[in-house]
Amino acid sequence: MGNLTFNAIDVETANADPSSICQIGIVRIRDGEIKEQLSVLVNPEQSFNAANVRLHGIDEAKVSASETLLQAAAKLRSLLEGTVLVSHTPFDQAALDGAMRRYRLAPILATWLDSALIARRAWPERYQRRRASLAIVAGDLGITFRHHDAAEDARAAAEIVLRACLHTGLGVDDWLHTTVLGDDAFPPL
Repeated sequence: MGNLTFNAIDVETANADPSSICQIGIVRIRDGEIKEQLSVLVNPEQSFNAANVRLHGIDEAKVSASETLLQAAAKLRSLLEGTVLVSHTPFDQAALDGAMRRYRLAPILATWLDSALIARRAWPERYQRRRASLAIVAGDLGITFRHHDAAEDARAAAEIVLRACLHTGLGVDDWLHTTVLGDDAFPPL
C-alpha cells in the first residue's frame, strides 16, 4: 500500500451561507495514524440560524471571543497549504474557499480528496444506489463519532479514507490519481 499521509477537514456553519464558518476541525494523519485532532471555534461575523445551532450547538455566545477566519487564516494556511486535504463531499472546500474570498484572501492551495467519492468507489455494492453521507458510511464501517462536531466529522472522514485504503490496497496517491482521472481509470480490485 502507498502513501497514507494527509489531513482531513470539516467545517460547521452559522447559517445557510457556506462561508459562515463557526467551527473548523482538522485531523492530521501521518503514515496511517491519527497524530493530531484540532477543533477551532471561529467567529463568522454573521448571524446564526436556529436550525444550524440545533445541529451543532454552536451559537453567538460560544464564538464571541473566538478569532475570525481573517485572524485565523495564517495559522490555517501553515497547517494545510500544500497538503492532501480530505473532506466528505466538496462542501467543506467550497465553504473554506468562500470564507477566504469573503475576506479577500487567496484560497488555501491544497490537493482536495473527497471521502464520499472514495467510499462510493471502494464499496460500489453499498453506495451505487444509496447515499454515501458521512453518517451512513461511518455507520456502515463501525466508525463512532459525534456528528456535526467539526473535529469528529473530520476524524470520521479520515477513518473512511484509511479503511478504503486498507480495503482496496490503494494509497492516498492512488486515490488522487483515480479520482482526478475519473471512473474509467479506477483500477480493478
